[in-house]
Amino acid sequence: MSCDIIVVVWNQVGITRRCLESIVNRTQADYRLILIDNASDDETSKYLDDFTNTNSERVVLIRNKTNLGFLKAANQGLIKSQAKYACLLNNDTVVTKGWLRELISVAESNPRLGILNPSSTTLGQKVPLKDIDKYAGKIRRYRGEYVEMAQVSGFCMCIKREVIDKIGILDESYGMGYFEDTDYSRRAREAGFKMARVKASYVYHQENVSFGGLKRRDETFKANRKIFEERWGRPLRIFVEAADGLRPNEIKAFLDFANKANWFIIARKDKVEIDIKHSNIKFLTYGRTVYYIKVIFKILKRFKKRYNMLIIRNEKLRKILRRLKFIHKAEVLNFHQALKRIK
Repeated sequence: MSCDIIVVVWNQVGITRRCLESIVNRTQADYRLILIDNASDDETSKYLDDFTNTNSERVVLIRNKTNLGFLKAANQGLIKSQAKYACLLNNDTVVTKGWLRELISVAESNPRLGILNPSSTTLGQKVPLKDIDKYAGKIRRYRGEYVEMAQVSGFCMCIKREVIDKIGILDESYGMGYFEDTDYSRRAREAGFKMARVKASYVYHQENVSFGGLKRRDETFKANRKIFEERWGRPLRIFVEAADGLRPNEIKAFLDFANKANWFIIARKDKVEIDIKHSNIKFLTYGRTVYYIKVIFKILKRFKKRYNMLIIRNEKLRKILRRLKFIHKAEVLNFHQALKRIK
């Protein structure tokens, strides 16, 4: 199945060269490369000309007279794309062998999957650049496997054509970027699609290259978070005490709520298995003799990003945490109350 790989470029000739050469040398799938030159400097502009001429059968180069910003440029690529898949790829990435083929293979075998990320430094699979090919070889044993996500990350978004046809392009209200990928994921979810990380596909991402300085990044992040939360609401952080596991109806409710971009930490006792695989659900496993002490400590030491809700199975622990609410500030619920609340 064909894919249009869209790369937006503004200067950074060395990083851009590394990215494009990795695509040409390591992509084992049918693809076309759409390059958007966002008014780069002379050195970068010349490199893109040379690269396009050398790879003319696969490359389309779009030139902007002024820097339109990432989102508008990315949308130019999405509008230009006609393939069954469009992959928005940052120029500060390096791909590995089989990356695109595996993304498309997983997408083809799962009709409801609409947008896919590869495994990456950005998503917790942190590998030094020099070791990425070796790592990519190791994770091939996970071919066909994926982990569902509430939202994808924009560094490498492989999007089915039917998603673009149904919900359109990126929302340019987000300006230079941040939260546009999360917003797009929510729109796709509302339209009936799922998001996932493909376990056997790997793309290295050198983060925080695109923005010029810390102050600029922080200001943009805060402004875009406000846009997102006014539209979709603020995601909740939820702690679940499930010493001996979860029931099927509880698992379903938590998965549904995680798919709305809420975050779960689930504490369980050692050797207790809970069958949930989702990027927004994390587990803590404690030994049986220290389990409740560890749970209390974990909740009370959380100051920077406090939990909004505590779902507690054990009645005695629930009473203790209600008395300690002046410290942790969270709402304390039993499972029955919580399931009614999050439906």
